[in-house]
Amino acid sequence: MSHHDLDYAGKRLQLLGSRIVEPEQSGHRVIPTSHHHHAHPPHEETEDVNSEKGSRDTPKFHKPHAATNFELFYDLWFVANLNVFTSVHDISDFSRFTSFIGYMVLLWTTWGLTTLYDVRFTADSIWERCCKAVHLGVMIGFAEIGTNFDPNDQIVSVFRAMSLFLAVSRFVLFLQYGMVTLQIRKYADGKRPMFFTAFLHLVAAAIYFGVSFRYNLGKSSRVFLVWYIGGVVEMSLHLSFSQMAHVLTFLGTHLGERLNLLTLVILGEGCIILAKSITLLVKDTFLKDSTYTIWSSTLIGLVTAGTALIYIIFQIYFDWMHDEHSMSKRHQVLWTSLHLPFHIALVLLLEASSIFVVWARVLESINAALLKFLSVEAKFSEDTTSEEASEALANVIQPFLKKYQPLEVLETWESVNETLEDIAKIPNSFWGDPLADNSTLIDYESDRAELMNTMINAVYNAFHLNPPEEEDESGSRTEFWQSEAAVASAKRFILVFIYAFACAGIVLLFLTIMHIISKRRGWSPFNIFRTAICISISIFLALLTTIAANQEAVLDNKKGTSFVGSPWMLPTITLSYFAVLVLTHLPHPSGWCMGNMKRGAYKEVEGRKDHRDNHALPDTNRRNRHVADFEDRRTGYSSADNEIFSPPLPHYDDHRVRPVAGETRRPRRSQDRRSREMNSQDRRYKR
Repeated sequence: MSHHDLDYAGKRLQLLGSRIVEPEQSGHRVIPTSHHHHAHPPHEETEDVNSEKGSRDTPKFHKPHAATNFELFYDLWFVANLNVFTSVHDISDFSRFTSFIGYMVLLWTTWGLTTLYDVRFTADSIWERCCKAVHLGVMIGFAEIGTNFDPNDQIVSVFRAMSLFLAVSRFVLFLQYGMVTLQIRKYADGKRPMFFTAFLHLVAAAIYFGVSFRYNLGKSSRVFLVWYIGGVVEMSLHLSFSQMAHVLTFLGTHLGERLNLLTLVILGEGCIILAKSITLLVKDTFLKDSTYTIWSSTLIGLVTAGTALIYIIFQIYFDWMHDEHSMSKRHQVLWTSLHLPFHIALVLLLEASSIFVVWARVLESINAALLKFLSVEAKFSEDTTSEEASEALANVIQPFLKKYQPLEVLETWESVNETLEDIAKIPNSFWGDPLADNSTLIDYESDRAELMNTMINAVYNAFHLNPPEEEDESGSRTEFWQSEAAVASAKRFILVFIYAFACAGIVLLFLTIMHIISKRRGWSPFNIFRTAICISISIFLALLTTIAANQEAVLDNKKGTSFVGSPWMLPTITLSYFAVLVLTHLPHPSGWCMGNMKRGAYKEVEGRKDHRDNHALPDTNRRNRHVADFEDRRTGYSSADNEIFSPPLPHYDDHRVRPVAGETRRPRRSQDRRSREMNSQDRRYKR
C-alpha cells in the first residue's frame, strides 16, 4: 500500500503551490506532480532546456488546459451578483442607467483581475484556497452593496463598504503576486515585471482604502468615479504588462475559455430574466382570469423572438470563435479587452428584450381596462345624474384596483375616492350638454384622466415597471400625481427603447470586431463583403434609436414615431441577428469573389487545417507552425496535457510544409534514382 492510497482526499494539499517548472540535471523540465491527482500517475511534459539560449534564466510555468473547479466556483458568485443586481436595480431613468453600467464595470474588473491571476499562476494549495476565500468574501460584499447601489442617493455605509471591499480584493492580489515574485527570485528574468504587477495592486488597494474616508453623512461625493477609472486602468496596465514581459504573457493559458464561460453565464442570466418575465405573463393572464384560454399571437411571437435572440447570439458568438491560440499577444489582449463593453451591452440588451415582452402584455391590459372605462362613460346621457355617473365609474375602477394592486395603496384609494366625490358634485345638467359649461368640462376631463391614469399605473406596478419617485419641493405629491406617474412610466419605456437598440448595435459590432481579430486567414472579398454587411446591420440597429430622440413627439404619437411601442421592436432585433447567422453559414462561392486568392488557395486554408487534424503526429511537431507555440518557445512557458506546450526545436524535416492533395509542388527525385546514387557511392567506397 503506497502513501497515496493512505491519503483521505483525492489529492494531497500542500501549504504553498507553484506552477513553476523546475530544471533538472538531466537537461529536461518536468512539470511538478503537485498539479496532478495522486490517484493517477503524473504526466510529465519535458522540453530540452539547452535548445533555448538562456532558458534557465527565465521561469517557466505550467499552463492547465482548462479551468479548475475553484475558478468555476468563483464564476458562480459572479452570476449570483449579476442576478441579484438586475432584479433589484430597475433602470427607470438615465441616472440609474449610468449606475447600472458603473456597477457592471466594478464587478467585471474585479472578476477580471482575479481571473488574470488564476489563469497564469494559481496552484491548488492551502495558501491559494485561503486567498480564494477572501475573493469570495468580496463577491458576497458586492451582493450586499448591489441592493442599494445608487451614486445619486448615496448611503455612506454602503459606499464606504464598497471601497473597503475593493481595497481588500487588490491587497490579496498583491500578496498573491508577491508570493510568485518570491518563488521566481532565483531567476534573472521575470522578477521585475512580477514585482511591478504586485506593486500595482498595492497602490490600487491604498487608493481605494483612502477613498473610503471621503464619504460622510449628509454629503454626496463624486469620488466614487475613482472606482470606475481605477478598475479600467488596472485592467489596461495588466494587459499591457503581458505584452512587455514574457513571464506575464497569456499565450497558452485558458483565458479565452474563462471569457467564453463568462459569456455563457451572461446568456444564462438572460434566460433567467426572460423566464421571470414569462412568469409575470402567466400571473396576469391565466391566474387572474380563469376564463383566459390562450395568449394573443403578439404575445406568443414576442416570447418566441426573445428566446430566439438569446439562442442566436449564443450561436454567433461561438461560431465566430476561431482558435484563440492562433492569435498573437497583441491580438489576444485586444480580443480580451473588448469583452468588457461587449458583456455590459449584452446584459442591457437581454434586460431590454424581456421588457419588450412584458410591455406587450402591459398594453393589452391597459387597452382592455380603458375600453371598459370608455364603454361605461359612453352610456351617460342627459337623464344621468352625477351620483349615478360617479357610481358607474366606481364599479369599474374599484374591482380593477383589487385585481391590479397599486404601488401606494392608501394614497391611491384616497385619490380615487376624492376624484369620484368631485364627479358626484358636478351639476346634473352637465351630462346633457357637456360643452355648455367649459370650466366644468375641464374639471371633469382632469378627473377622468386621473382615474384612467390610476388604472394605467396599477398595471405598470403589476409588471414592476414603476416610474422613479418624484416629489415637489415641499416633499408632497402634486394634485394630479397619477397622470404625472403615467407620463414618467412612458418616458421610462422610451429610455428602454433607446438603450435596447443602441446595445443591439453595439453587441453585434463587437462580435464582428472580435471575429475579425480571431480569424487570421481566409479573408477573401466575399468574406470581407459579408463582414461589411454585419457592420452595416449593427449601425442600422443603433441608428433606430433616433426615432425616440424627441420624447415629446413620441408621447404625442406624432408621425414617424409609431415604431416605438409597436410589437415589431423585438422581432426587428431578432430578425437582424438571424440574418447575420444565415450570412455566416452561407457557403463560399467558387471562382468569383476570390480576389487575389487563385483557384484552390482559399481551400488551402481549410485543407491544411484538415490535413493537420487527420495526419498529425501526436501533437508535437505539427504544432510548430502555430503562433502560440512559437511564442511559447520564446517566452518560456509549458502547457498541460494535449494542449499548447513547448516542444524541442524542430528538425529540418519539420520545417517543410507537406503539400495538400491536389496542390502543385516541386517534383522530387524518384526512388530508383536515389538507389542508383547510393550504389555508386558504395562502389567508390570499396575501391
